[in-house]
Amino acid sequence: MQTTHVAAGTATVCPLIPSAPKTPPKRSIPGLRYEVASRREDLHEAFSLIYQSYRHAGLVEANESQVRLTPFHLLPTTEVFVTKLGEKVVSTVSLIGDGELGLPLESIYPKNVELIRNRGLRMGEIGSLADCRDSPVRFIETFAAMGRLLAQVAKTRGYDGLVAAAHPKHARLYQRILPFEQIGKMSTCPYANGNPAVMLALVFEDHRGSELYERFFGSMSSVTDTVPRPWSAETYDYFHKLLHSNRLQSERPLSGQGGPMLSKRRAVQNSRIDN
Repeated sequence: MQTTHVAAGTATVCPLIPSAPKTPPKRSIPGLRYEVASRREDLHEAFSLIYQSYRHAGLVEANESQVRLTPFHLLPTTEVFVTKLGEKVVSTVSLIGDGELGLPLESIYPKNVELIRNRGLRMGEIGSLADCRDSPVRFIETFAAMGRLLAQVAKTRGYDGLVAAAHPKHARLYQRILPFEQIGKMSTCPYANGNPAVMLALVFEDHRGSELYERFFGSMSSVTDTVPRPWSAETYDYFHKLLHSNRLQSERPLSGQGGPMLSKRRAVQNSRIDN
């Protein structure tokens, strides 16, 4: 497959990861909790953390709301995971399902995504990864724990595996912890100011019977850990307004239907509220 170059403005999110040490951490970090976020306060902290990380790396322009979210975050096929220390969100990552808008990295690797779908596989994409700490060791343990919960949720939702777009240097971390395999050649990533990205994939059943599979799925999290947590109508409306104020719809030119997509999402969301 030839390297694909895409125009700036697509919605693909390139994860930001601190440089990794050569060996993974051995000790657990006390006081951390990993969960699927649904409270407006937790979601706002997560989107603010993404914004701060991307601003620090020079990947986004400043905005008044100081949050970073995309149209994918307002779809029912997306879930936001957070790591909390006390009541503070210190890490976040999103699981974006292959739904109404497809997968974000489809804008870079359309042929690869088509091949995956032709295999009959339903995949979720890891995106919007951010952490507020500078320590690579602490981040790696957090990423491993969040990745385990995210993989369990993905499997519970009926996904066959995960995909991601990452800088080649950061791809090694994905491959070591989860592990992913590289299936796409290096391409230009518009959300990293033209820095390179590669496509990674992990098919769960390819690892059945392995130590990895047992580590992630041998003792699934409790139902309360993986149960869907839909946003309330008020929470959805709040972030819907922020998305419009930041004019992020224009960052997804592939669909050409930012407004209708969000209107439809509201109808779906309101029908799913159970609290």
